[in-house]
Amino acid sequence: MSTPPSEPGTLFVPGGPAPGPKELYITDSSGNVQRAVSVAPADTAAASAATRTDPGFFRNLIKALNPLRQQTRTASAMSGLGIAALALDVAATLNLGNPFLFYDRRELWKEMGGRLESGRSDIWFSYFQDVSPNWKGQAADLLGRRVRFNTTVLYEKLHGVTGEMSGAMHSQFKEVLEYDLSVFGLYAASAPVLRTLAAMSAHPAGRVALISQAGVFVSALGNLVKQFADIYMAYESDLNKMEQKLNDVRAAFYEQGDPARGRRDLTLTTAVADRANIHDYWQPASKDLR
Repeated sequence: MSTPPSEPGTLFVPGGPAPGPKELYITDSSGNVQRAVSVAPADTAAASAATRTDPGFFRNLIKALNPLRQQTRTASAMSGLGIAALALDVAATLNLGNPFLFYDRRELWKEMGGRLESGRSDIWFSYFQDVSPNWKGQAADLLGRRVRFNTTVLYEKLHGVTGEMSGAMHSQFKEVLEYDLSVFGLYAASAPVLRTLAAMSAHPAGRVALISQAGVFVSALGNLVKQFADIYMAYESDLNKMEQKLNDVRAAFYEQGDPARGRRDLTLTTAVADRANIHDYWQPASKDLR
């Protein structure tokens, strides 16, 4: 029931509930309230997720990196590799990312997975503890089939997707963090050397050393750009596989897999919610039956 025992009951038919949170009262076959369950809308549950604060790692990294980039640019220009070094400098640093964004999405998908599993367990145990032992009839049988073969399966599919997405976000968080640190480490190690050699470039030996070191630096930048490209393609492939799984879930929820066509019909007649027909669909299970 969706109303207290002292008031006329209202049955919400799946697919068309009124907005806002619901207080549901679970009764036995005699109409005695066993417990109350508060059900929040999906958007409210999502909004209740913990808010995480960006620790500022990425901002601090960029702030520390900019002076080092300026030093390496100046030295590379003096070596004669300015254009090539500048192009790779832009490519390597443009690919820097904020790892917190992937960390946040990893935690969000984990929270979604926890809520899905909690919801699946609530539905499963509520049906077998409160409905199955106390009610029979057409509506109870239909509800049992939905719980066993539809609702539980959909929850499991969604839970599987959340687990894989959380894992993918964790892997990307790790890769982005490692890439950021690799870029910063390269500049932090190369800038002092290039700056020193640039100051000595007036001497022929110093200029040769500068050109050699600048070449090593540009080569390392090229390797970082290739590393980013390989990471990007690998995770693009993983995300493409998960998109296909999400399409399968969408097909299970919506007509022809298109949200614009609306949710799939639960084949539950609206007469189930009519109080005049309650006893035709919901019949208390007799405790005297052997």
